Amino acid sequence: MNKKNVSLFPLIFGITLSSCATGVRHNISEYFVDTTPERVIKYHDDFKILQLTDLHLGDKENRELHFKFMDLTINEANPDMIVVTGDLFTFASKGTAIALFKYLDSKGKPWTVCYGNHDEQCYFSVDWLTNYLNNYGSYCYYKDIQDDDIQGNCNFAINIMNAAGTEIFEQVIIMDSNRYYYGSYFGYDYFKQDQIEWYKNLVAYTRTQPGGADAQSLMFYHIPLPEINDAYEHGTLIPDEGKTATDPTNIDVKREKSCPPDTNSGFFDVLKNPALSNTKAMFFGHDHINTFRREYQGVIFNYGIKSTDCIYHDEDLLGGQVITIKNDRSLSFKRIFHTYKEVM
Repeated sequence: MNKKNVSLFPLIFGITLSSCATGVRHNISEYFVDTTPERVIKYHDDFKILQLTDLHLGDKENRELHFKFMDLTINEANPDMIVVTGDLFTFASKGTAIALFKYLDSKGKPWTVCYGNHDEQCYFSVDWLTNYLNNYGSYCYYKDIQDDDIQGNCNFAINIMNAAGTEIFEQVIIMDSNRYYYGSYFGYDYFKQDQIEWYKNLVAYTRTQPGGADAQSLMFYHIPLPEINDAYEHGTLIPDEGKTATDPTNIDVKREKSCPPDTNSGFFDVLKNPALSNTKAMFFGHDHINTFRREYQGVIFNYGIKSTDCIYHDEDLLGGQVITIKNDRSLSFKRIFHTYKEVM
């Protein structure tokens, strides 16, 4: 990434300033996670991705308690891949970050992360996180090109190949929704035009690869798009698998005002255009007590479930979300809820 983040740490709140450095243009093919034959992710019936989000782990937290709580969700989900959609940390040291990554790796499943707005409010830089994950290996599937001309620290793709490992079956796209905007106003940041062009180039390149013309993608990031409110008001509710929209056990709620960026960079216009996009569903966090899921203009907007009780939360809305990819490339969803009473 070519936009460097420099973090300052006042006593009350960490403020981050951004400056631009000249980047290097890279071939779009370089933005796919490199996989040796033994690390290729192959599709099988009912491939499950577990979304965790908004962990907010810090040095003062009881990490082992939170890991035991997350175990409840991970064990129930039994996923084939784990994706954490940002706000991994708040006021954490490198030791806390390393502990989380070791915990995720101990599950023996491919895992990856994107960043949220709070991940810069730590005793390390986001660039340090990026470099650490770039070199992690093992079950970590993360890749960011740090000297490129694309805004952000986590813009990359992971291909899920067919059973033979010869063609793309489905694609996971990780993008950096960035952190804070310090322009004409102070607020949450947004996808920049260079990221949008990167996305379009990624889709175009994918369509030239074996199986890529038919492959669809799932996108994971942190801060929802500005269209989140329109999606809630005018979209179609998609319940969990085996439930109906009116089923009282289908927990689909909006308990707080959604907080997207004030600036709309037009990314949704690209995502809903099938000539430019292969994304059928987006997964994000950020707003801790919203869990709703809506299909809006052909794209599914999907809040994850806050996965620890750090910072604000509702006790009955903690856990994770399972996304199941079916043989016909359709999706089903299951929200998983647990409480800390189960691990006390």
